[in-house]
Amino acid sequence: MRPREPTITSPAVFIENQPTNLTCLSIGGYPQQSVDWYRNTVSGGTRLTGAIKVDTNNETYNVTNTLTFTPTRTDEGILFICQSSYSDEPRVIEVAHTIIMFEREY
Repeated sequence: MRPREPTITSPAVFIENQPTNLTCLSIGGYPQQSVDWYRNTVSGGTRLTGAIKVDTNNETYNVTNTLTFTPTRTDEGILFICQSSYSDEPRVIEVAHTIIMFEREY
C-alpha cells in the first residue's frame, strides 16, 4: 500500500547557529517504507542521518524521520528533501521539500 505524500514540519524561519529540527512524516505504507533526508538533490545529493520512529496503525506503517542540525549562513537557500520509498523498489514513492530561510534583522 502506497503511503500518503510525506509532510515536513519545520520552523518558518531559521536562526543562525541555533539547533533546529526538520521532521518528515510518511503515513500509511505497507510494507514499511523508508523515509530519508537529502541535501539539495536525491540523486547525487548528500543523504542525511536523522532519528527514525516507526508506529503501526491498522496494519500500515507511519514513519517519522527527524533531522536535527545547526544551520549556518551558508545553508541559506539550501533545499532539504524528504523521500519516502520502498527498499525493494528503485523508484521514489513521494517527495516533499523545504528551503532554509533565515530570520532577517532590521
